[in-house]
Amino acid sequence: MRKGISESKVKRMRNLLTKKYGDKTRIRSGYTKKLEERKEGDTWFENGKKWTIKNGIRRNVSKFNKARKINKIPLKCPKCSKPLNHPAHKAMYRRWGMCLTCVSKWEEKMKKDGTYDDWYKEFDEKNFNAFINDVTVEYNEWVESRNNKHFITEAGDIEEWKGGKTNDELKEKFKSDVSELIEKRNGKTN
Repeated sequence: MRKGISESKVKRMRNLLTKKYGDKTRIRSGYTKKLEERKEGDTWFENGKKWTIKNGIRRNVSKFNKARKINKIPLKCPKCSKPLNHPAHKAMYRRWGMCLTCVSKWEEKMKKDGTYDDWYKEFDEKNFNAFINDVTVEYNEWVESRNNKHFITEAGDIEEWKGGKTNDELKEKFKSDVSELIEKRNGKTN
């Protein structure tokens, strides 16, 4: 058997002697990725994901970006520039868009002006109406789901339930209960 030095090894030695360390010694074929120049603000799809470049950094654009932006809390209050490092300040920022100190000053100013009671009544009324709307929607969904005769338990068993009031009777009872609650509420506040 005849062993010799291959052509690629000879080329590699020549490249090392001539200080051409990065030159190729073999010709190969295969896939070469086409490189595209991306600029600031470009958006493209790659591997099933949407990408963009912001501030020179390649970022993934996901469906949660809007939620992240909404829930993002700055380092300092936009009104007074105090740090928002306490949980109470963060809670007030999520609710009102300013720190606890600014909210306290805002409420104090309304109390001095005499507008606090009217504002609080209106705020409380809107909150109550939103609650009633949510409960109504939830109850109507529950009433509609009662038409379904089959239920699946936590163990995965399918049960068939029978009996109970009809949907129309339940809807009427709920409407009367809600109207009674609203009348009590309006009578209590007046």
